[in-house]
Amino acid sequence: MTENEFISVVKQNSKRIYLIALSVTKNSSDAEDVMQNVFLKLWKYKKPFNDSEHLKKWLTAVCVNESKDYIKNPFRKRNLPLDKAVDISVLDKTQNIDLFKAIMSLDTKERTIIHLFYYEDMCVADISDILRLKESTVKTRLFRARKKIKAILGDEWINE
Repeated sequence: MTENEFISVVKQNSKRIYLIALSVTKNSSDAEDVMQNVFLKLWKYKKPFNDSEHLKKWLTAVCVNESKDYIKNPFRKRNLPLDKAVDISVLDKTQNIDLFKAIMSLDTKERTIIHLFYYEDMCVADISDILRLKESTVKTRLFRARKKIKAILGDEWINE
């Protein structure tokens, strides 16, 4: 990968990778660290990608794994309250802040699946591959997460 190709990939995927990391770490500083680690791994990765979709899936899988490893690190900083941890400017104006906070209140496993399914528009099969889970497990976690979000938001949230 040339330097120009790398810069282009970083520009195209930074926000997406940051939001995936944020959905797992629940802390903007930690999400930035994870994002940096993901792009560092990309820079060091020497094998060619088949196409842009392959690259996108690779970045997503590396981001999810880096995020999980990062939160397991005993030296990482303590979490901030959600109000202080989330830079609302990174969210699109069309996104519902209450929905985002409800998603962030879920446990990491459910939050990651919800983010990949709704915000990254990934299908259950792709999520299953990335997280190395059975499709039935992904479907179950998705169902439970939707149920919890609906309980938090009540009638404000429409199950898709």
